[in-house]
Amino acid sequence: MSIPLIRKHLNEMGTLKLRSSMGRNYIPMAGPPRFPMSTAQRLIFGCGSLVVMMIIPFYCLFSLPRWSRMHLGLPPEEEDQAEEPPPKE
Repeated sequence: MSIPLIRKHLNEMGTLKLRSSMGRNYIPMAGPPRFPMSTAQRLIFGCGSLVVMMIIPFYCLFSLPRWSRMHLGLPPEEEDQAEEPPPKE
């Protein structure tokens, strides 16, 4: 089954019912998908973009101090805090 790229007039599709003259003559090209989606698909489409646009950039921003210490050749902050102070003489 091929899907035409040009919108068909509703009269040609045979779905036109008796309507007022203010009705639509063409199939809408934009809008919700015309096929049913499972809950998992809706979750991926809905939350996947949220993860990409919000959670990943926040993770990157909050990881910058760790990355900068790593590239400067310094030990991680966790190791600095875990070091025991030198013994007092």
